[in-house]
Amino acid sequence: VGLFNLLISDDRYKVDDSSLHFQVEPGNMYPSLCVASWKGVRHEFEAGSKATIMVLLKDAFGNSISQTAEVSYLPDFKLYVLHENGSVASAPDISNIGWNEFDYVVIEFVVTIAGKFSLSLEGGNQTLNGSPLPLKVNPGTIDVSNCIAKWNIESHAWQLASKMEIFIHQLDQYGNLVSGLYPFDSEVVERDTNLSIPISDLHFEEVDAGIQLFSFSNLEPGNFLLTIYDSKHDKSISNMPYVYTVFIGYCDGVKSVVNGSGLNDSVAGVKAEFSVYLNDIYQYPSPIEANILQVQILRENDSYSASPIIYPMLNNNASTIASRVRYDGISHMEAAPSPSIELGNNPNGSESFVMASAFHVKYILEKSGFYDINIHCGNILLNEGHSFRKEVKAGEVNVSLSSVVRFSSKVPKLSKNEIVVQLVDSYLNPVLSQQSRLKLEIAASTNSSGFLTLDIKDNKDGSYSCSYMAKDVGTYEICASFDGKRFLSCPFSINVYSSEYFPKANNDTISLWEDQSIALDALANDYFAGDKASIVEFSKPDHGSLMQNGRIFRYTPYKGYYGNDSFWYTISDINGNLATAFMYISVLNVPPQFVSVPNQLQATEDLISPRFGGFTGFELTYSNPKENISVNLSAQSGCILLSPVAMQFGQVMWSKLTIYSGNETTTSLIIEGSVEVINFALQSIQYLGNENFYGGDTIQVSARNKNGVNSLGVPIFVDPINDPPFIRVPYFIILKSNEDETLIFDQEKDKFDFFIGDPDLLTFPGGQAHFFVTFSMEVNDGFLVTNLPVHLINTTELKHRYNYQWQPLQTYVTISKHFIVKAHGIRFLGTVNDCNSVMQQLFYHGGERGAVLTLTLNDMGNYGCYPDCAEGMSMPLYTEAIVNLMRKQPMSSFLAHTLGSIIVIEFVIMSSLGVLLLYFTCKCAILLAQERRNHEKRSSELSTAQSSHRETVRVQI
Repeated sequence: VGLFNLLISDDRYKVDDSSLHFQVEPGNMYPSLCVASWKGVRHEFEAGSKATIMVLLKDAFGNSISQTAEVSYLPDFKLYVLHENGSVASAPDISNIGWNEFDYVVIEFVVTIAGKFSLSLEGGNQTLNGSPLPLKVNPGTIDVSNCIAKWNIESHAWQLASKMEIFIHQLDQYGNLVSGLYPFDSEVVERDTNLSIPISDLHFEEVDAGIQLFSFSNLEPGNFLLTIYDSKHDKSISNMPYVYTVFIGYCDGVKSVVNGSGLNDSVAGVKAEFSVYLNDIYQYPSPIEANILQVQILRENDSYSASPIIYPMLNNNASTIASRVRYDGISHMEAAPSPSIELGNNPNGSESFVMASAFHVKYILEKSGFYDINIHCGNILLNEGHSFRKEVKAGEVNVSLSSVVRFSSKVPKLSKNEIVVQLVDSYLNPVLSQQSRLKLEIAASTNSSGFLTLDIKDNKDGSYSCSYMAKDVGTYEICASFDGKRFLSCPFSINVYSSEYFPKANNDTISLWEDQSIALDALANDYFAGDKASIVEFSKPDHGSLMQNGRIFRYTPYKGYYGNDSFWYTISDINGNLATAFMYISVLNVPPQFVSVPNQLQATEDLISPRFGGFTGFELTYSNPKENISVNLSAQSGCILLSPVAMQFGQVMWSKLTIYSGNETTTSLIIEGSVEVINFALQSIQYLGNENFYGGDTIQVSARNKNGVNSLGVPIFVDPINDPPFIRVPYFIILKSNEDETLIFDQEKDKFDFFIGDPDLLTFPGGQAHFFVTFSMEVNDGFLVTNLPVHLINTTELKHRYNYQWQPLQTYVTISKHFIVKAHGIRFLGTVNDCNSVMQQLFYHGGERGAVLTLTLNDMGNYGCYPDCAEGMSMPLYTEAIVNLMRKQPMSSFLAHTLGSIIVIEFVIMSSLGVLLLYFTCKCAILLAQERRNHEKRSSELSTAQSSHRETVRVQI
């Protein structure tokens, strides 16, 4: 909706015209898109107060409808107050409807029923958006005249010494329960004397919100009037005074006996009867007046009831007038002619009455179903305080009342068709489980060879589906019968056509993106005779708007909705035949959209950027917050990382994220999770460029869901870091010994690397022609000779043998745009290609001993930051290499290894001999020491023996 300009352009004639414009007005109101809300967001009211709802009208495409808009259709609004289970509590009338100054439709109504509800607002049989609305209604003030008294047992006769319990429902003027214990007054008056009776045990108690229990004991027999009222306002509650009688009786609900076949399950329309024997607690008969006994027979789930007839059973010795009493099942009894029983006369001549302890009850139930039978002796419920439960089943089928209720007069051949028969008894009760007695047959005047009866199905509600198939085209006279008896509607005619006569509607399946609209040709894949059909009916989808224009539907999903939706449609051909099909719609989630991306990112060469945290500015939006989506991040000249610091501080969030890093062939980073987790992770991405890469790069970001992908590129500029240059030369070079001036690097005989370079050269934005370095070559003995291009004349400097200062080039001779220089050292400013070309043509002129060549390369500090880009500064870097220029071939590696091995072996052998000599020397020393000790020992023993011999001789003498 709005004012639009129409641009007309023609490239051939260079025409551009935007002077045409048009106004789009909103369409008719589409109720399910209209937004309903409470005025002032207030949804709690007091019963009887006015509630206000505001409705923002919208058309089928979500455009707002203002008060000034011209629309041809504004449906009537309806209000429904719903219980929590969804059932309707009330349908309030709208008291006022109109527009306000904000282009909202204002609906006013009066709330009357108290409780917690929801309010459903409908228009054109469609529920409005936002409906149902929450609604809470509090009860108003108590209205004494509207309060009511209820009894557990509706009786006007109370047994002596029993306690009367009355539940007073405290209601406001709208019938809502009002909490609290309201101070009521009460009075009991004896009807015969019109005197007030004092009550000693009167008791009031709140048993539930808004309900109080009023109780007292019936201690005196007689006829009474009870009034519950408010003396302050001189008002009594609604159903007062209450008339009741207190009788002298001793009925016991447990000892009394009720028996008879009338308590068992029976058939509708059959007379049933049972007997009641009133006993006291000691099982003695307890006679009462006949009108005190009450019998209630009520059907479950509705108000249908029976009117039983109660007969008091009297013996011949009774002194009362026997009469048959009829009870209408509710509140009174009536006298009926009694059988001839001989009774005595009443001597007092007063009004007759019947006293009995045994009764006979008869009744007839005409409706099938489940019944509860309650038998009261005054306020005493017999059967231990429980009701008798019985089931009444339907009687025999009444063929004259049963009929064929549904069939199709036109059917296709060779297809399964149905005829529905309803079976009822004489009281119109549905009869079940009679499919075996039903029969579907064809009239004798019709060819029966093309007619086939299939099966008969019991629908469990008294109806039966009889299936058949016609094999040939034509008209058939069909009859349905029960036990051979035809129904009154038989026979009926059915015309059978070929399948091409009937239309066939095929189901469709389509898909579209959320928040988009689509036009649907519903009849595109349908078949119908005469190539002409129309859509006669269609349903409303649950999650979108649907508009019809001929055979075209336009479906627009509700804003923000995704998922499955459907609707059905019915077509009619030129013969009036109908066919129905479904349109299944899949509303797809749009792939994640980028709501925020940085315009330009900054990084540093060979460093992870940023150093702490990650890049900010990335944010995705996605309609399904719970579905997992994936984001693929990659860079053309680098890789994407996740900040480990952020992962440590957000462990709970990171645990919900799945990460797939790149491998040897791919460098992309894939993260999966919900949109919340993905957005958290996008704040932690870091960039690392390829080695020595600087300049412009692009981070490719692809957000994907199960339905598609959304991609974009974010530019990133990598600031260069000044890398040191390098020189690739061998440690030594063997020169030709028979020449005074020898080429240092001979490509024909030398296979080693001999060049210079700079890592910044490959991605230098100015190209290799503008990448300048300073290159110097110097020998400690002899001269260097080379051929330089003429463009290096102004930057060439020389160093002579006895002068250690670099001096500009003074004289030169150019031949073919080159000139030759010969000096102890040569230095110039040129490109890397110039330096490598000069190195390939470098000659050495010197003595037989060779020399040491010193190469120095300086990048001039013009190609990046150093040491980093934090302060935006740089400095020149240089590298130096030394090459030994030799005239003679040095020892080969094999010979050196062999000689070294011999030396090692010789050392090992000499060490082994030394160890062996030391071993034998030590062994000889040990043996000599042992021999000396043995000799000294023998000498000592000999001297001792000689001394002993001298002493012996001396003694003998």
